[in-house]
Amino acid sequence: MTKTTKDIEKFQYDHIFNLILVIFKFNEKKYGNFVKDAIRILLEFEKNGETIIDVDNSLIIFELLEDGWPNKHIDVLKNIGMIGSLHSPFVLVNRKLSLSIWSKKIERVINLFLKKIDADNLMNSMIYKDDNKIDQIKNIFKYSNLVFLQGGPGTGKTTLIIQLILEFLRIDNFLNIGLSAPTGKATARLKEALNNKKNISFNKFLDQIEFQTLHRWILNSQNKSLKLKFKLKELDIFIIDEMSMVNIDLIESVLNLLAKDCKIILVGDKNQLSPVNNCSIWNYLFEYVENISIKSCVVNLEKTYRNVGDIALISSLIFNNNFSLLNQKIKELEKDNNSKEITIKKSREKDIPKDLFFSITSYLKQLNHSTSKLSKKKYIFDENIDNLLLHEKDLVDKIFLDLQSHLFLCEKNSGIWSVEYLNEVVFGQKKPYDLKTLKEGVPIMCTKNNNELGLSNGDIGVLIGLKNKRKYLFRKFSENNEEIVTLINPSNLENVVPAIAITIHKSQGSESEKVSILWSQKYIRNQYPVKQKKDIENIFCRDNFERRLFYTAVTRAKKFLDIYYLN
Repeated sequence: MTKTTKDIEKFQYDHIFNLILVIFKFNEKKYGNFVKDAIRILLEFEKNGETIIDVDNSLIIFELLEDGWPNKHIDVLKNIGMIGSLHSPFVLVNRKLSLSIWSKKIERVINLFLKKIDADNLMNSMIYKDDNKIDQIKNIFKYSNLVFLQGGPGTGKTTLIIQLILEFLRIDNFLNIGLSAPTGKATARLKEALNNKKNISFNKFLDQIEFQTLHRWILNSQNKSLKLKFKLKELDIFIIDEMSMVNIDLIESVLNLLAKDCKIILVGDKNQLSPVNNCSIWNYLFEYVENISIKSCVVNLEKTYRNVGDIALISSLIFNNNFSLLNQKIKELEKDNNSKEITIKKSREKDIPKDLFFSITSYLKQLNHSTSKLSKKKYIFDENIDNLLLHEKDLVDKIFLDLQSHLFLCEKNSGIWSVEYLNEVVFGQKKPYDLKTLKEGVPIMCTKNNNELGLSNGDIGVLIGLKNKRKYLFRKFSENNEEIVTLINPSNLENVVPAIAITIHKSQGSESEKVSILWSQKYIRNQYPVKQKKDIENIFCRDNFERRLFYTAVTRAKKFLDIYYLN
């Protein structure tokens, strides 16, 4: 973390503290440090999308100003009116602490959900959880315009979405249907997955279905001159995928723009990471909401159709919070690694493990080889060529196949075994990076939305061309959902960084045949250990955030998984 970032954070903490002090006028000398501790803890967790924390089971990774966390701090907050009143800045329910701003937003969204449900009739209806999932959803839609479709990777969510759309269109083939996800990458992957199903009955309807990111749906509904088939208020059915990544402000905006009778299907995995610096309504729903009406609208997909080996087993153990068996399995894999899918290696050295470094260099060589083949065709740099898929499809497809063949994931952007650390080891460069000096084929990431170029934060491409021919090669989708592979001049896109490795957060919505995870044990020794028995402790899942982080990383792998952890 840079000094500038630390200064900004300190200003943020102090600003909130001073506002609270002005309003509540407590004894700053006696209680100030307790309040400052609570503010910092909540804001630090908020960075990772954890806006509600279990005070007894959350790792505090920095030194507090006062001893006695959590009980002494909670007692002080209660005594000075910071918890328990209508205007209190903190909310504590069942030992779960949050800032009231998040609690109020959550309450508003829950109320918007409830408006979609005819609670009385829904509770009296016969909805059997063991029914065929299509029938279960159709039964819910008799009394509710809202369904929560929850399931992990490989549980058939995409297949079920296709079946649902076909069923709706069978009843009425003039329906306006919209599909969406929070990021361009996730939206493109959803469209690609539906295209790859090669369902003849479904494909003929693809042209009347609109795929866009949530941001673009909202912009279009605000008349921002996007040429979409429909506005949100014109939709009969709206399906949102990757709901764990959708922040609460985004879903509130969408719900307010949809027509009252629009049927909404929200799809996600409750164990994946929340959006950074924000609140995930999806994860909140499955952890804290006890409302029977909402629970009656949940459809759980539990059977896995993809992996049946060790990757699936590890994922399942994390999913079901079975940390005792998870710890046992990890020790087995580490001690006697006869798994065909997973390798787990512990390192006591800060240097990147040699076999991992070899994997990275082999990956870059393959990308350099496939990218160089394309760049040798000089005509591709002609500015009049808009879509390389129309000219060199085989070469372009090979580049992106190689690009997606291996994911290298880090817990964080900076520090030991981080994205920046790996870039420095491989390229010999620190930020800011000089991309002109790097070889062709090096993966790059767009780090900021660019509507003009049709790129989203998190989109991955490669470097192509040498010296004055240097360009960025990206794959994207047009407003008409046409797949486009284009060359972008570096002068037109500033927010680009090397992406041989990406953070686990950035990997959401992606998957690969092979995944390598660098787990750096980034936490300093925790002064305030979580309340858990030693026999179920696990270095990968010490609190709720780590559990989500590890689960998200593991479930990116389709066939092979390497885990390196620094101890």
